[in-house]
Amino acid sequence: MMSVFCTLCICVSMKKISVKFRKGFTLVELMVVIAIMGILMTMAAGVLRDAGKGRGVEAGIETLETLVREARATAQGNDTYTRIVIVNDPRDTSTDSRHLRFITVQMLRKEGTQYDGTDVRKEGRWVSTSAGVLLPPGVYFSPFYSKPLEWAEGASGSMIGQGSARLTGRGTSRVYFVEFDEKGRFVAPMADPLTPTRPQRLVIINGRPGKGRNAHDGIVPTELDSQKRPVGAKGIVLWPGGETSLLRTIDQTINR
Repeated sequence: MMSVFCTLCICVSMKKISVKFRKGFTLVELMVVIAIMGILMTMAAGVLRDAGKGRGVEAGIETLETLVREARATAQGNDTYTRIVIVNDPRDTSTDSRHLRFITVQMLRKEGTQYDGTDVRKEGRWVSTSAGVLLPPGVYFSPFYSKPLEWAEGASGSMIGQGSARLTGRGTSRVYFVEFDEKGRFVAPMADPLTPTRPQRLVIINGRPGKGRNAHDGIVPTELDSQKRPVGAKGIVLWPGGETSLLRTIDQTINR
């Protein structure tokens, strides 16, 4: 008798559980679950976005250092002047804009003859040594923040030149450039002997094409801190000898 009673109890319990599972979640429970999932996804997206920004700038710094090494090696190996050239075209506001993002190395080659170690700037022409590279999406070179080290003595003004250059597959563009001599030393534009070379910052920032009072060189920083400095900005210093060093803090990087 007891066995029959237990069997009936088990059957009733199973039936209740089965009914409960068939009922599923209530609308309120589903809404709570969806809300929690939305919050978690938003938090995860923010973390990934911030991590991506930081990595983009870090990758940009690695690109700059690689190009410096390439330009110095090309200058020394060919006994000529070289440049790191950065496109300066604020009118280019396309989604794949090259303005302050496209960078290449050029060398000065004598026109019509094989280089023989004489005056490389006489009757010479600048030619690209590679197809060039683009900084990561949302990362830009910033001439506005790329200032010489203030404490350096013996020189004034930026060591970044401006002009026009013919780029592979692009035609002639306005550009910024930094220059190296035959020994791989960083020098004033076109190595003016009356202008001593000053240690120069090269700074990259997270940004977007834009206009207005917050835009510099056609670029608006994505985010500013309480002191109106671009969050996540990084850079290197080019020393007269051609060596580089990292700028490790925002105070080192952005110094007006």
